[in-house]
Amino acid sequence: MRWEDISGQERAVRLLRGALEGGRVHHAYLLAGPEGVGKELLARTFAQAANCEVDDPRARPCGSCPSCRGIERGNFPDVSFLMPQTELLARGLVSRADLEGVPSKEIRVDDVRALARRLSFAALRGRRKIAIVTPADAMNERAQNTLLKTLEEPPAGTTFLLVSTNPDALLPTIRSRCARVRLGPVPEDALVARLLREGVAEGEARERAGRAQGSFSRALAAQGEWRELLEQVEDALAAADEREALDLAEAHGDRDAALEVAEAVQGWTRDLLVSRSGGSPQVRELAARAREIAERVPPHRLLGQAALCADVIEALHQNGNGRLQLERLLLGTRELRHV
Repeated sequence: MRWEDISGQERAVRLLRGALEGGRVHHAYLLAGPEGVGKELLARTFAQAANCEVDDPRARPCGSCPSCRGIERGNFPDVSFLMPQTELLARGLVSRADLEGVPSKEIRVDDVRALARRLSFAALRGRRKIAIVTPADAMNERAQNTLLKTLEEPPAGTTFLLVSTNPDALLPTIRSRCARVRLGPVPEDALVARLLREGVAEGEARERAGRAQGSFSRALAAQGEWRELLEQVEDALAAADEREALDLAEAHGDRDAALEVAEAVQGWTRDLLVSRSGGSPQVRELAARAREIAERVPPHRLLGQAALCADVIEALHQNGNGRLQLERLLLGTRELRHV
């Protein structure tokens, strides 16, 4: 990976690249921004640039030297990742047999202490030790307080990169000791270009990019998944009673899953308003259904649905209960539709 491969985040790239090339590296950075906009990719690229073996700092990272390749594979000794056990399992970095009990969704105090022990030793191969904490807001309060002690007296030659979609969940004392690097939504043309490189047809690439709300991960997700999810939502909203909506909320009760549903409904609500004005929805396979709903539901109720989506998404970003917030969204939308 090279700096030039990070699309749509030019300001963040300039800040981190300039710090490395100018020898002004801060001991800790907080990479904050929406889901799927390249925060962890930026952190990895920084780690590669900090340890790349080419002589010219302006040519780092090269992406092909042993250090760059080792960091890309996740087995470079001077770059450490701190993440919840559930994320380690999902990425295949540990097996279920390696863990005791139920895998934790939190980054725990023992995890932070183990990281601090690793960082206390001198670098083995690289110029700089890097610790990437992702997502940093998964640290519980004890873990954050433990990390704070390390941030107050960081080991020499070490940089922490805290990756977060919800930096307000971090202790103010953690945030104050980090240089914040803000990443915004990725421009739609950059999303389209990335999808085209992935082999997606141009029409579908533009459709996905339009729905993705500036997120690479959403743009790369299969379009069929969005369509199937929205069909389930609309079936629940149209059902004779609330049972189907409650079942859907329970099935997606994890906070991240609930957030995905809420953001899909938010995008779909925009489609309904566009259809109401005679435009074409982003999910073209549901165009007929969008027109039918838009003709039946008054615009002020669609606007109420949009406001409800925004409220629920905000609550989920503030660590609200996924199932309860999704029930609030689905039952509230049912009420708006059926009045």
